[in-house]
Amino acid sequence: MATVPTLLGRIRSRLVSALVLYLNRPVRPTGSATAPPAHPLAGWLCPGDVLLSEGNTRIAALVKRVTRSSWSHVSMYVGPLDDGPDPRCVVEADIAAGVRAIRLSELDAVHVRVLRPIGLNPTDRSRLADWVVSRVGSEYDLKHAWLLGRKLFPLRLRLASRPSLTVSHTATRFICCSLLTQAFAWVGAPIAWIPAHSDPTLIADSANVTPGDFERASTFEVIFPGRRR
Repeated sequence: MATVPTLLGRIRSRLVSALVLYLNRPVRPTGSATAPPAHPLAGWLCPGDVLLSEGNTRIAALVKRVTRSSWSHVSMYVGPLDDGPDPRCVVEADIAAGVRAIRLSELDAVHVRVLRPIGLNPTDRSRLADWVVSRVGSEYDLKHAWLLGRKLFPLRLRLASRPSLTVSHTATRFICCSLLTQAFAWVGAPIAWIPAHSDPTLIADSANVTPGDFERASTFEVIFPGRRR
C-alpha cells in the first residue's frame, strides 16, 4: 500500500501535468491561411540565431502579461538536423515536452523576431548550436519557471520570501531562457543584459532573464523583421 507522502506526490504530479496541458493549449485556431510560412527564413538563418516568438497558448498569454513584453518564448536556430524541405532546425525548452527540436514551420502561427549574436565566428556558432542540441531530451524546469513567475509579479502580489535562483552549467532541466543563457556563457560569450524591469535587481541574476530581455541585450542585433525598435 502506498504511503501518504507517496500518494500525495502522485496526486500533485497529476495535477501539475493537467495544469501544464491546459496552459499549453492554443487560445485561438492555428494554421490560418493568412499566417506567413516561417520555413523560407531557413535560407538566411545562421546557427546560433535567437528566435523570439509571441506564442499562441494560455501559458504564452500569461508570460506576456507577467513580463509586460510582446514575447513569451525564446529558442535557437541550430541548422538542419534531418533531411527534407522542412527539417527540424530549432531547439527550444517547451513546458510540456521539455527540450526538443522542432521545424520552422511549427512557428507559422506565431509572430517571430530573429536576433543575431554580435561578434561570434562560425566556430563559435557551431559550438553554440552543438551545446544546445546536446540538451535535447532534458526536462523543463517547472520549479525555475514558478519561482521566476513569483518574482516578476507586481510587488503587491509577491510573497514575502524571494527564493534565490541560480544558473548551473551542469543543469539537466531548463526553461527557454536558461537554456540559451547557459549556452552563450558556455562558449565564452555571456549575454550583456540591459536592465529594463521596474525592479532593476531582477536582471542582475541571469536566472531572472525573460524572453523580452533578449531583445534588449546589447550583444544581439535584430535581423528580422527589421531594425531594433
